[in-house]
Amino acid sequence: MASSISKLIPSMASGSLELQPALANLNFDFALWKVAAPKEFEGVGSALSTCRRDDAESGMLHTIARKLGALFERKVPSTPNLIKAYGTRASEIAQALSLDEKARKSYGVFASRAGADATSLWAAATSGTSAISIHLLACMLARIWDAPEATSIWVEVVKRRKEEVIAEFDGTDIAYLATLSAAQQDLPRAQIAEWDDSARAWLRVADSVKKKHQKQLMLILDNVQIPVNCKADTYESVVEAWSNSLTQMEALVQGISQQARSGDILLALSSWHLFPDLAVVPPSMTHVRQSDPVFGSGGVLTIGLQAPTIQEKGVHWSLPLAYLRHYGAPVVSARSIRSGLRSRLSLQELLQATLGSLLHSWGAAGQDTSRSLRWMSLMYRLLLEATKSGDEKASMLTKGSAEHSWLALLLEAANLYMVSEGLERQHNNKLISLGRKHGKTFLGTPFSSCFGLLEQGGFVALMADEEEQIGLLRKVGKSMAEQMGIDSSQMFIRYKHRLSATCWIYEYTTVIPYCTSRKRKADGTSSSTYSHLRWLYFGNPTRVTETSPGYCERLQIKHSRIGFITKEGIKAAYAASGDFYRTTNQNTGTIPNDYFHHLEGRRAILKTAGEYVLKREEQTIEDLFPADMGIYWPPLDNSLSYLPYWYSFAFGAVDEAALFVHEQKKRYADAIQTSKDNATLLYSMFEDDLVNKYEVGHQLERNLRYAPVDVDPHLKSLKAISTAARIFRYFPHATVDVRILQQKLYDASWIRTCIGSRQDSATLNVLQKPSASLQSYVLSKPQVSRGESHGTPESLLPYELSKAQAFACLAMFESGQHDIDPRQLSDVIAMSCGNSIYVSAALLTDPHDQTQPGDIRGVVGNIGRPGISFLVPPKDPLIKEVSIDDWSLIERKEFDGRLFDHFHNTSLHLSFTTAQTPLNVGFSGGQDLEARILETLFSVYEGGKWIADLNVSNVATAATFSRVPLCTTKHQADFRLSSMTCIDNWLGLIDSPEDRVSLVRARGNWQARLAASSTSLALGYYTVILPDDVCWQCFDQEVARCYGPVIAIG
Repeated sequence: MASSISKLIPSMASGSLELQPALANLNFDFALWKVAAPKEFEGVGSALSTCRRDDAESGMLHTIARKLGALFERKVPSTPNLIKAYGTRASEIAQALSLDEKARKSYGVFASRAGADATSLWAAATSGTSAISIHLLACMLARIWDAPEATSIWVEVVKRRKEEVIAEFDGTDIAYLATLSAAQQDLPRAQIAEWDDSARAWLRVADSVKKKHQKQLMLILDNVQIPVNCKADTYESVVEAWSNSLTQMEALVQGISQQARSGDILLALSSWHLFPDLAVVPPSMTHVRQSDPVFGSGGVLTIGLQAPTIQEKGVHWSLPLAYLRHYGAPVVSARSIRSGLRSRLSLQELLQATLGSLLHSWGAAGQDTSRSLRWMSLMYRLLLEATKSGDEKASMLTKGSAEHSWLALLLEAANLYMVSEGLERQHNNKLISLGRKHGKTFLGTPFSSCFGLLEQGGFVALMADEEEQIGLLRKVGKSMAEQMGIDSSQMFIRYKHRLSATCWIYEYTTVIPYCTSRKRKADGTSSSTYSHLRWLYFGNPTRVTETSPGYCERLQIKHSRIGFITKEGIKAAYAASGDFYRTTNQNTGTIPNDYFHHLEGRRAILKTAGEYVLKREEQTIEDLFPADMGIYWPPLDNSLSYLPYWYSFAFGAVDEAALFVHEQKKRYADAIQTSKDNATLLYSMFEDDLVNKYEVGHQLERNLRYAPVDVDPHLKSLKAISTAARIFRYFPHATVDVRILQQKLYDASWIRTCIGSRQDSATLNVLQKPSASLQSYVLSKPQVSRGESHGTPESLLPYELSKAQAFACLAMFESGQHDIDPRQLSDVIAMSCGNSIYVSAALLTDPHDQTQPGDIRGVVGNIGRPGISFLVPPKDPLIKEVSIDDWSLIERKEFDGRLFDHFHNTSLHLSFTTAQTPLNVGFSGGQDLEARILETLFSVYEGGKWIADLNVSNVATAATFSRVPLCTTKHQADFRLSSMTCIDNWLGLIDSPEDRVSLVRARGNWQARLAASSTSLALGYYTVILPDDVCWQCFDQEVARCYGPVIAIG
């Protein structure tokens, strides 16, 4: 720059004709140009790490900010009040997430990258007010456009502005020096992408801090139908939207009310986190008071909510993007800031949207959102009550590992929906609608709605009272009979009457009142009496059984593998089943002594109710296999004598209380009762408090335990949701891309690789193969005992992920679209995306702490690269070589039994090589790299001097690494420890200790212990890590298992 100016001065003296060539050859170094940030922005700078601040003040982002500021300086309107207001708000946001030194140090090698990414903002603040305005434009573009689209817009806008500057320069304006120099310098697309990425990270930070205000604003803007502007030229459209937004916001800060005549100011509102009071019209004027202190002068923005001539919803922008792809005509893209299309979702918001997808997958059963979610909330309450009462089945669904199951997550989400009010309920409704509309394929179609409870009316078993069960079945049966045109003889109810906790008997009753008597009157007419019939067991041990050849033949057809069925076989089967009464355990239990006294009381009650009681044992009723074969029961009259006497299960819980219809009418019955009808009945049962809270847990547990989890796409998706939730629960500020709802979650690569990794603890056992004889078949029928414990059903549990699968899962939810094969991520130990760094737990914990392969920890921050970056260590990390001149620094001492931290000057640092590999996320023809594997150096320094690069991923998996366990044997305190040498500095570790056992003393310093473990393994030593409370006898036993020189890390 100095040489250019020295040439410029004599040119100026010679006249204006020589000024232009001198300016044309300027080489202005923008990295050297730095101004003091406005005082309102000081909170931003103080919140940054030293590394980020250096990059913002003298690194590449500072150069970009200064170049763009100079290039557009003459396009930026003066907005001093807006700059002050934005600086105040930005400092408030940055300070809310600032880290103290202790918190920053806990992030280890990522400490320099932890914290809110305000790098581009601070770079702008230290580059002048025009650069701050450029940052505001970056936020606007990042809010509404995807990263590749925004980068393409920047490329085109910068190119056009350069052409404009050069065309406008008349060769005489010395004030044009910086602008002309910026127009002559290169600004690569990769640098623009990093500028855009930093702005996106800042938006995420600001959105999380100002969540309440941002949510309220977006609820309003979702109802606006207005374009940003209608210009077809990208450069003109962007500059006009930017300039108008700056001018209108400046006026609002000054207290001058404005009207939103176009969508640019609304886009700015959503991007700059400034919240003026709003006047929303029509249909009637509504004043939204946001009470933002930066608008103390009282400026109000008026927003019109209706634009009938516009089809698009929300604040939208359509532009031709000439630089989006390498080849082809400009791509016309249209985007909107509607929360359902452009937003990111918190975990709780994702679960609300998942509820919408779930209800959509239930079809007609889930059409009524409020009633469906009320049912889920009521069921959740009953499960918790049953768990509190000690019910084992309910506990399997709510406690322990089940606390993080998809069922618990969704029931809790439904409960949160039901207790929400006002704006929160309005927001939740939008999320539910989002899931319904855009998440239609997200979960796949379930085998059965309502978690399997809706299947053929099986929910009848949930009712606490048998008479309530009968009442419901009669209601359903009457409706069926009317639609099918059948009479009382073609349909009946079988229900389980409990005699005790372990003993029951099946009883029967009519669905439609039966004609029990007819009387002829004096006038020749007749009258009939209609009553419900009940078949109760009167205690006669002799049963009427059907042993005709036709009956036996029917059994033979149904169970051809059983062998020839004889009368004796049928009698034996009944004997084995406990005759009329049945018990939980077929080998124990008898009919209670007070049964007959109880029977007389019931007969009296039923008689009072107008029902006619008959003896069960006088009827030829054969019901050994009702679900599989049906029930054999000749009708009471001869009206159906020409038809077989078989009745098929039609509705209800086949083993508890169910409708049976004549088998020739079965197909009609199945078609009549719809899922919507069943859902209405199910929901009513819970709303009317007719449900046995214990039976809810029992049925759910049984349905979920035997669910075909490996083949049901719906269950795979739900397990995937709980898996992602388990990962994200450690990251309170993390969000997911809303486009994840448009993916077929069950088909993701990371889920496909999980299938089969953990087998179900129980197999699907709905129907067992018949045994060699009828008797053994009865005895082997699967029984699900109420007291039998199996643990939480496999279908509820999250997938157990490997490290690679966990990173693939995170990448999919973070991006909303990238389905990356985990096999490409086998060496990855960290991932950076947006404003989050996801790190393998092994990098952030003491090596003695055991972590699971898929255990991922989160760091608020990023590495400053656009898109998704997967970090991998080099294959053969370098280690400092010890020279002969270092001999005086290496001291060998015999261990005296005391452990100290001699590595307190050790620190871990992050840097990158130039090696990177693009990841396959599908070919789009775009110019930007959306995902990459980045070779990363995890380096250990001692007092500012490099010691080694680490591959910490080898620590947990190395065959030569072991941990001394915490002592549980209470060994002798005076155990005589074998001799070993102390290592108290890095040179001592690297310089090949000659003793059998050497001890690195870094007590309580997890970073130094991690670095020492990795370095020791890289040097080929057996490495043994000690706990804080070490038992030396246990240590001696562990060392004895090693077959070579040992480095102990204490």
